[in-house]
Amino acid sequence: VDAERLAKEAEEKLADFVSRRQKAAEQKIALAEAEAMTEVRDAAAEAAIRASETILRTRSKGGKGRDFLTRSLDEVMSKLN
Repeated sequence: VDAERLAKEAEEKLADFVSRRQKAAEQKIALAEAEAMTEVRDAAAEAAIRASETILRTRSKGGKGRDFLTRSLDEVMSKLN
């Protein structure tokens, strides 16, 4: 009877241990996924900023560039107000 009880307790403890380890692993995976998504978003934002800078530098040369910037600034200001 004691051996059966001890075996049952050991089995329950093992099941509890496995369950806790699985939950911990799932939490680590979820955290890694969230961090990866943040890194991807940051990289995409950085790429968009660099592309915008390149476009603005290209279009802002000469008189047409000034006109473009003036129109763009006016548009931004009108949307902010």
